[in-house]
Amino acid sequence: MNPISSLVFLLLLTVFPTQILCQSLIDQACGYTSYKSLCLSTLQSDNEAKSAKDLLTIAKVALKYTGAKAQEVNAEVKKLQGSAKDEGLKQALTDCAENYGDAIDQIKSSTTALGSKKYNDVKTWVSAAMNDADSCEQGFQDQSVNSPIASLSTTFTQLSSNVLAITNHL
Repeated sequence: MNPISSLVFLLLLTVFPTQILCQSLIDQACGYTSYKSLCLSTLQSDNEAKSAKDLLTIAKVALKYTGAKAQEVNAEVKKLQGSAKDEGLKQALTDCAENYGDAIDQIKSSTTALGSKKYNDVKTWVSAAMNDADSCEQGFQDQSVNSPIASLSTTFTQLSSNVLAITNHL
């Protein structure tokens, strides 16, 4: 960096320290992930992430959104269960409700582990939640029906992957 660029950066850092440092922290965290655009859109919309001073806070926020997505998928599955006519679809949705119930519990366990800085436990629980999402989707294939929640499940899995990537750098 040339001296003038360094001076401009230093002035900007003095005038807007939180915005520059937090934005770069979000960029840094999302740079570790396979789903960077999802990571950026999730974290840049969150006030806690925008004011984060460390990567641990960023991981907590990312995990919060992962848990919210698991809840959203589970609610959709339960809604669809009530209207499903096809027996194969009903069975797959019943299995999915159980899978996502487990995933929600595992994300809660991950949140507790992250708060205790037990990062290997976080990775174990988040990975287990991802496996539950995969099992849910496999259930639709096993019943030879199209998954009505494929897009939601994909987003959940991607958010989970992002949490794992960020947690790997703690």
